Amino acid sequence: MVDGPVLIVGCGVFGLSTALALIKQGHYVHIIDKYEPPSPWSAANDFNKIIRCEYNDPIYLDMSIEALKLWRNDPLFNRSYNECGRILITPLRHKGRIEFEQQGIKLLQDKGEGKRFEVSRGRESITEKFSFLSRNTIPFDQEVKFNPESGLGRSGQTLIDVYSFLASHPKVRFTFGDAGYAVGVQRYTDGQVGVITKSGFVHSASTVLVSSGANTGSILDLQNQQSATGLFVTHIQLTESEFLKYRDIPVLFDAEMGYFFPPDEGSKIMKICLSGIRSSRIVPDPFDSEREASLPRFHNEYPQDTIPENCVSSLKALLQKYTPELANHQFFGSKICWIGDREGSHFLIDKVPGYGNLYVATGDSGHAYKFFPVIGNYIVQMIDGSLDDKIAFFWKWKPRNAPDIVDASAASWRVSKLGTIDIEKIVFLKEFGVSKL
Repeated sequence: MVDGPVLIVGCGVFGLSTALALIKQGHYVHIIDKYEPPSPWSAANDFNKIIRCEYNDPIYLDMSIEALKLWRNDPLFNRSYNECGRILITPLRHKGRIEFEQQGIKLLQDKGEGKRFEVSRGRESITEKFSFLSRNTIPFDQEVKFNPESGLGRSGQTLIDVYSFLASHPKVRFTFGDAGYAVGVQRYTDGQVGVITKSGFVHSASTVLVSSGANTGSILDLQNQQSATGLFVTHIQLTESEFLKYRDIPVLFDAEMGYFFPPDEGSKIMKICLSGIRSSRIVPDPFDSEREASLPRFHNEYPQDTIPENCVSSLKALLQKYTPELANHQFFGSKICWIGDREGSHFLIDKVPGYGNLYVATGDSGHAYKFFPVIGNYIVQMIDGSLDDKIAFFWKWKPRNAPDIVDASAASWRVSKLGTIDIEKIVFLKEFGVSKL
């Protein structure tokens, strides 16, 4: 039961969305973080993220439909939403991925949504529909899907918009810097907790929620339920004429090679992401000397962490396949986006055992941003005990006794080539010149 003021640790998607839900119920909220939003540690601090509704799990599918209505209609969210559509290309030989996509489309259409999906094979049909793909080389053994009812969210802007709204609310206050930088929790004799910060100050409240994304495992013993996974992101700068050509394209998602987005309106920068390779950072578990954990190291502190040098050719091949005129553009602003991976890609949203007033919301698994408008409602339901039992089952606290860390790349629907690589074994691309990001 939410009773009295609430302390939220982390100004990412889960934390800010929960604050929105709490103030609607009249609660006072104190949110702490090392950085003011958009935090360089937040996975959502980016140009954009995919917003889609195709899920082979009815729980996430229903939530995504609910969220999409708010992306379209809520003034707080629709200014950062672009329903540009999404093209999805998948090799037919990847049976797990094909089945995952087909199940998601069927479930969506069973709900009366997704009726405008188009499915074809090879290069010809998509070339007729999208002139920017006139030189694509999609082979006939690859399935091409187009969903006009999906798109992207300008994720960094969403963080700013929600933060600005909350900062102006009389029942919300923020603390940043060392006094907001959580480094652990302190358990009192009555089972209640305080949150220890780098400054030494301990914050407390009637209810405490830790929602610090990939870094949650540095604050709280998650008992091997989450691993920080690094996803590789880079960018190219478009000319004015290129920007005009590509500004209205859909998101293009090649399940095997990678994906890219329409360029940012202000900077004319196009974001490109790698598929098939992910990174971990294996360190001693801060809560168990006999275990290892994967915890993030963030780009603002380790700017040399860009993209693997040996993956540059893969990025060029992606562009060569779809937009060959962009294949020789210089990559810049490359970084690792750290997410909190959990087995089955299920969120971890539950009360922490052994504490009287401590809750956790983490395990974004790289697909939480699309739920920004609604996920806070579910987190508050978890705290007050009204969360649907079926949802609570998937999100509940489940300690892992396995000796290895969570590796979500093993999922059958992921088209993985290299899997997950320890960050210490990666030779990073050296970028020259002044970054425009």
